[in-house]
Amino acid sequence: MISTILAGLGLGWYSLMWTISCLGLAVAKSRYNKPPQPSSLSTASGDDVPGVSILRPLRGLDCNLYENLESSFLQLYPKFEIIFSVADEADPSIPIVQELIRKYPKVDAKLVIGEEIVGVNPKINNLIRPYRQAAYDILWVLDSNVLSSTSALSASVSLLITPPLPGHKPIGLVHHLPFAIYPDDNLGSRVEQVFLCSTHAKMYLAINWVAIESCVTGKSCLYRKSDLERAAMKKKEEGKGHILADGQSGLAAFGKYLGEDNMIGEAIWHELGMRHAMGGEIAGNAVGSMNFKTFFRRRVRWIRVRKYMVIASTLIEPLTECFICGLVGAFSLRHFFSLPFWFTYPVHVAAWFSIDCLIFTALSNASPSPSRSRPAKHDGPGLDYLKAWFTRETMALPIWLFAMLGNTVGWRDNGETYKVQTDGSVKLVGENDQEAFVERALAATRRRMGDRESYVRLSPDAENAV
Repeated sequence: MISTILAGLGLGWYSLMWTISCLGLAVAKSRYNKPPQPSSLSTASGDDVPGVSILRPLRGLDCNLYENLESSFLQLYPKFEIIFSVADEADPSIPIVQELIRKYPKVDAKLVIGEEIVGVNPKINNLIRPYRQAAYDILWVLDSNVLSSTSALSASVSLLITPPLPGHKPIGLVHHLPFAIYPDDNLGSRVEQVFLCSTHAKMYLAINWVAIESCVTGKSCLYRKSDLERAAMKKKEEGKGHILADGQSGLAAFGKYLGEDNMIGEAIWHELGMRHAMGGEIAGNAVGSMNFKTFFRRRVRWIRVRKYMVIASTLIEPLTECFICGLVGAFSLRHFFSLPFWFTYPVHVAAWFSIDCLIFTALSNASPSPSRSRPAKHDGPGLDYLKAWFTRETMALPIWLFAMLGNTVGWRDNGETYKVQTDGSVKLVGENDQEAFVERALAATRRRMGDRESYVRLSPDAENAV
């Protein structure tokens, strides 16, 4: 009796996971089956369109940085400004920004040097001055390792300002799917590519298509400053859920969280009752060089940041992965249909990999960086892609377990360690604060192996969340 109930639940879950996978593939094929095209706003007069302030916080030399930043100058849109920001006057990205500003004198662009501390989130501290200086209400916040198509801005503004259909909520935020580009041959780079272009992509596309809850990655987001101000104020007045920072408004109110993208998306969705939209553009996430240690820490970081923000989805995450989900399905199919494990499980793994490959291929059509612009070894799916895929799937559960057993994270290369608290906010770890057992055990193992680095820092080109 109990086994039948468990098998029934397992079969239901297994069917749901395949439904989500197929839905993600269907959305990828229908929405990204061709290169994106600019909207009619691209040829409109500057007097007839709303202005947009493009905010690009920088730290260090990200992979493909020159082209990433240049893509903002090349947007086919008649009215926008670009505000770059760095926290340190010695940041090596400054000469690149200055060169681009000289190259495109007709584009309204400037560089803000120096951060303002409004919370523990370094990205918001770097963004807050450009946020306050922005000339326009519509903001497009882009990470420095993101490459955009020239049509991204016009298409996104069109989605944001189009009046909703009767019975539908208005659009409050437009975001773009992250898609890994330019990975090198390091295992971490290839695994990161696989994760973003398959596992993350199919779940992200399916969840946003169903649109029953906010699901936003802050790689590339466009929203109104006035909406963010209203959402933050309303959330603070209600005092429900995750509490925003006292004495702060707008963007600064989210400075106590590292997962500010998730918090901003939720605030606009719940407090203002506005929907999110995704267009046919992709945020090209330049991966560059990333060793597996960096990939490991990156995934640990975001699981730990998310586990107190979206508890339910974080807890069931292992059941959404190929190998664990396949075990659930094989058990259920054997119970109800007497199908042998040696048959169902290999078929499941092969089908799962095939779906992931098809999603990668479909999304490649809309990539802002065509595959032919880099050597074929970066394209996939092929043997290297299969190796990286198998590595990621094998390590998914160990990474999740390690992340769930700890609560400290690093931020890029700023030398700080943060503790994620039960309300989802973070605080700097003090000298007397003790790391979790898994972190101390890992540090002791590294010391025995001759590696004295007790905590792996994310390099500038390896940061950013999923």
